[in-house]
Amino acid sequence: MENENRRFLEKYFPVASFIAAIIGPKCEVVVHDISDPEHSIIFIENGYISGRKVGDASTDLVLKILKSEAYHEEQFIANYKASGKFGQSFRSSTYFIKNDSNELVGLLCLNIDVTHMEVAAEWVQHILQGGPNPYITPPADEAPKEEKQATEYLQGNADDLLQHMILSVVGKITIPPDRLSPQEKIEIVRELNELGVFLLKGGVSQVAVALSISEPTVYRYLQKLK
Repeated sequence: MENENRRFLEKYFPVASFIAAIIGPKCEVVVHDISDPEHSIIFIENGYISGRKVGDASTDLVLKILKSEAYHEEQFIANYKASGKFGQSFRSSTYFIKNDSNELVGLLCLNIDVTHMEVAAEWVQHILQGGPNPYITPPADEAPKEEKQATEYLQGNADDLLQHMILSVVGKITIPPDRLSPQEKIEIVRELNELGVFLLKGGVSQVAVALSISEPTVYRYLQKLK
């Protein structure tokens, strides 16, 4: 079955090259095989943009998609924000690759580096608007609305991905992990589980270290969440 899925995904390699050739050298195009999250990248064009290569891991968003099974409702997600380990900003989109049985087997991802575009756009906007007027207060209903959409962090190996995802949750805590109550730790494990952290092989051990608990305790917390 794995070989069959691999052959199915290989049909998308020329499509990825085609897209990258059209959009240009600032567009990275990736094909993921979801059967192996630690080494899901099986094809990549313009990988120098994010520093990733074939054999590298999934992203935090890919794991979240797999955990939430959002692909049942949608065929793709488009134009969300992503960031790179070199500080870049990306406009990204992901297409859900499904086999003839409508089962998700892979992802086709586009990551367009818009870092310089954002700087240029900010400069143009400043020139056109001339800066804020201190004597004019904009109406409350004209205040910019926060855009709620998917975000993604583009990194290389699975260890980097795990550290980033765990820090995104544990880093919000203002007290040392060893002073957290069991219920507070369960809530953290629940949040990490929803992000897909435990889809990666090293997830349990790294979470155990981050929360100052044993691996069996992490498994016990996960059982309580079912």
